[in-house]
Amino acid sequence: MVYKRYGLEENSDGTWHVIDYHEGRTAEMHGTILNRLPHDVATDLMIILNAEEKRKAEAGPQHAKIHLMATGRYGRRRNLNDYWAVVDAVTGQAVVIDGVVMDMLTEEDAEELVERLNLKDEEGRPFSRP
Repeated sequence: MVYKRYGLEENSDGTWHVIDYHEGRTAEMHGTILNRLPHDVATDLMIILNAEEKRKAEAGPQHAKIHLMATGRYGRRRNLNDYWAVVDAVTGQAVVIDGVVMDMLTEEDAEELVERLNLKDEEGRPFSRP
């Protein structure tokens, strides 16, 4: 079965937007509204979003308790310029370590730091730099 939540619609100026059929409006990806795009870019984004939805549907619903247990105090947030910030889930603010804001990190560095911070938090020990 082909899963098609997202489609394309042409704007009056010849650009395209990705439409979310479930929401009945222009789709968003990482906080960016997918509007006024060249046809090839809009098509690629539509394919990516539909594939993502298909994977989610095939995976099935997760048990809420398992999801909560897997969620730590620290997480990461993507910035508009493809860098990442490590954030405290309680405050929503970027983490500061030794006076340095943990922002403008690569995805790999942010992921590693989140894992280390959550491990230290679970152990009840303060974070220390290597």
